[in-house]
Amino acid sequence: MAFEIVFTKEAETDFEEIITYINYKFGTQSANQFKTLILNFIELLQVFPEMGSMELPKENIRCFVAHKRLKVFYTLSDERIIILRLFDTRQADFEL
Repeated sequence: MAFEIVFTKEAETDFEEIITYINYKFGTQSANQFKTLILNFIELLQVFPEMGSMELPKENIRCFVAHKRLKVFYTLSDERIIILRLFDTRQADFEL
């Protein structure tokens, strides 16, 4: 059974900002390709929810490198995958 995916407000904002940046810097086609890549990853995550490594075990936070410059932080709760943040590794600072 596939898990339900839920984005936090922060994760939604992260995703929108990353897509906007790619669109600005590299064009619409690149932004659309990247968006498709991430959405495909999320579909895979629904089937294999534990594929990410345990980043913060005490908080049950997992991380998966969805692209060489993008980490997805998430947690599992019942039959849900909660996407906490999307982190562009080129960013200088980041908080969960």
